[in-house]
Amino acid sequence: MTDKLIATLDKAGVRKVSTDLWGIFFEDISYSGDGGLNSELVQNGAFEYNRADKNDWSNYTAWRKIVPAGSFAAFGVREAAPVAVENPHYAVVEVGSVDGGPAALENIGFDGMVFRAGETYHFSVWTRAHGKELPLTVALRGDHGETLAEAALIAPASYAGGDWSWLEADLAIPAQSGASASEAGGASAPSAEGAVSEADWGSVTPDSALPIVATQGTLRVAFDEPGTVDVDFVSCEPRTTYKGLEHFRPDLVKALDELHPRFMRFPGGCITHGLGMSNMYHWDRTIGDVEHRPHNFNVWGYHQSFRIGFYEYFRLCETIGAKPLPVLPAGVSCQNTSQGPVPVAQEDMPAYIDEVLGLIDFCNADPATNAWAAKRAEMGHPEPFGLEYLGIGNEDLIDDVFKNRFQQIYDAVKAAHPEITVVGTVGPAPSGQDYEQGWAYAREAGIPIVDEHSYQAPSWWFHNLDHYDDADRQGPKVYLGEYGSWGTGLINGLSEAAFMGRMELNGDVVHMASYAPLFCKNGHDSWNPNLIYFDNEHVYHPYSYWVQQMYATTTADTAWPVALDGPTTFRRDLPNTIGLRLDGGAHADFADFSIETADGTRVDLPDVQYRGNGPIDLGVNLNADAYTIRAKVTYHEGMWGVNIVSGDINGKNHNRTSLGRGFGLGLIRDGAGYNIAGTEVSMDAVRPGTVWDVRVDVADRGETMKLTINGEVVAEGREVADEPRRTVSVSRDEAAGVDYVRIVNALAEPVDVDLTQVLDELGVSESARATAVANVLTGADPYAGDKGTESPTHPVSHEANLASGTYAAPAWSFTTLVIR
Repeated sequence: MTDKLIATLDKAGVRKVSTDLWGIFFEDISYSGDGGLNSELVQNGAFEYNRADKNDWSNYTAWRKIVPAGSFAAFGVREAAPVAVENPHYAVVEVGSVDGGPAALENIGFDGMVFRAGETYHFSVWTRAHGKELPLTVALRGDHGETLAEAALIAPASYAGGDWSWLEADLAIPAQSGASASEAGGASAPSAEGAVSEADWGSVTPDSALPIVATQGTLRVAFDEPGTVDVDFVSCEPRTTYKGLEHFRPDLVKALDELHPRFMRFPGGCITHGLGMSNMYHWDRTIGDVEHRPHNFNVWGYHQSFRIGFYEYFRLCETIGAKPLPVLPAGVSCQNTSQGPVPVAQEDMPAYIDEVLGLIDFCNADPATNAWAAKRAEMGHPEPFGLEYLGIGNEDLIDDVFKNRFQQIYDAVKAAHPEITVVGTVGPAPSGQDYEQGWAYAREAGIPIVDEHSYQAPSWWFHNLDHYDDADRQGPKVYLGEYGSWGTGLINGLSEAAFMGRMELNGDVVHMASYAPLFCKNGHDSWNPNLIYFDNEHVYHPYSYWVQQMYATTTADTAWPVALDGPTTFRRDLPNTIGLRLDGGAHADFADFSIETADGTRVDLPDVQYRGNGPIDLGVNLNADAYTIRAKVTYHEGMWGVNIVSGDINGKNHNRTSLGRGFGLGLIRDGAGYNIAGTEVSMDAVRPGTVWDVRVDVADRGETMKLTINGEVVAEGREVADEPRRTVSVSRDEAAGVDYVRIVNALAEPVDVDLTQVLDELGVSESARATAVANVLTGADPYAGDKGTESPTHPVSHEANLASGTYAAPAWSFTTLVIR
């Protein structure tokens, strides 16, 4: 017999929902900026890569130096009289002989360059020939070195050793073999007399993407005669855009547009405040001519060219209809900085506050009366961007220094721009010292909205559906700025869908929310999971993407609480298998190491010198419902800690004890972990040489855990066995006259949901019940869906006649019923 739920709506519990609830958050992580959203195909075109980016990177990273046999060329790097002092390095190409053929520089792009038949590519370069003009040949080359398109250019002779010339050309790849560039609809190749003038960027949707003729293409700049020439800021971009948005990869912008976000937070995240003062994000250094935007290393291990800077972010928001939510540092660097965050010196704070206020002027002021607004107009946007929100800080350590710097900025913004809503920060997790102290300070300071973050296992989201039910309605509003379920399976999307339903119900206090991270380039993941994966050819949508889209395309302004009568919970059958392993990034020694079961079976383990080289399986194979782990642990280095993993370590459900910058007791459920207890308070490192006498007690097959350090209990917790897996939420778009009934069934059996009372309370007519539409995301396997790939199933829509008052929700499904 099919399970049955009876839903009851509380009409008196009505709540108003924020109309800005669902948005997106972009951070340049996992090559989502350069090599991703940025349509630039040339990697390191400014020759500014160095060891600050990666240990083995240099000014010529991503460039091949081509010198045919019988020819001679040397490739140097100089800084004298550069194009831009902000990015002073440039290539010096000294060609002594071309007897064997022209020397060349060839760029391999970001994992190769994709070229399409019928597409036109815009090339540009700054050059300076020494003493005499020199011919250059620029070519797009295919996977096997064949020339797909080329143009001849002349590098003019330099006068007085300081004059640079900017050359450009449009390179059109024929639409089909043998077709000319003009037949393909592109511009003709420029002559040696000069460059092609700037043409309008085409605007087509990625649905009309042209056939790919190369996936590992390269850009080659050949030097055809002996001589010396300086080269800098080499660029090549496709002409195709999405809705006319220049310098952005069209298919990625389309994926964002189809999420229908109400806002976009940018540019981070951790890169906002950076690792130290020299790496801190300064918005005013990312606008204006791209040559004068100083490059910097990326905290996620690569490079930031800032071709996509603050002006471009605002243009992106405008294109996809999202309100901009820029985030600026709170006058302190990231708390992950070695030995803690570093503040902007007090004597520099007035200038920094002016920088913050300048952003508001850049967005909203009149170009006729304001210098920052005039810069916006010079870049092509005299109309204001209409900034409403401004984020200050990200996951900061909430200490007295942070409060001091934040308060100065906050007071200045309030005084100069009371119309701007400031969004504060309350640390990196939904609990702990930063969270508690952040909230206390936000209430004391009267901050309108605070930014919470939470990355959790599906089980945590299901267990914490009531997280915002008792939120303070009189205090600051909540922006859940970064959240996500660990994994890309259907179960992850369903857990998020269930939690989002409760965020919508609490939309009077949860003002905004955005999944994170947004983008990840396959093969370059700094973090998993992500909302959108991509490579050079394709865009991939995991289940979480569809859940976000299903909510954002059915936005509501009113919601009511719903009670359910019937089977809604799930209880795991935990195994009594006991294995043991070590993992984590810290270095620590384990001595006097043992595990003992409740019946007295004991295994003494050898000493382990763990050097972040896990996972190390310790070879334990026992069976018991309860056990105790003991060890003397000497910590050496590594702020992120070391983990003792126990239980059914090769299965999806086991346990984890974390030792490092804090102590944590965690559960791994459905293959993803979350803490049930701990003392983690911030990112402070532990002193090397610290010795802990560790005892971990695990009972009830892992449901109960207790951690004792040096004889003192520091953490203990118990899992709630019954996990809510079936939910119903109800909301309305008053202006459109549409009701939404959202049903999550994250169990293996279908369920009939009796909505009779709900429909009666909403006043839904018989005709409206008969013409309802169901948008359904479902699949047979809750764990299906791998990172970096398209989800195995997509949402589908069908008629859902609710005349009987009952909806049959499939197993493993999320449904939004649309009732007009």
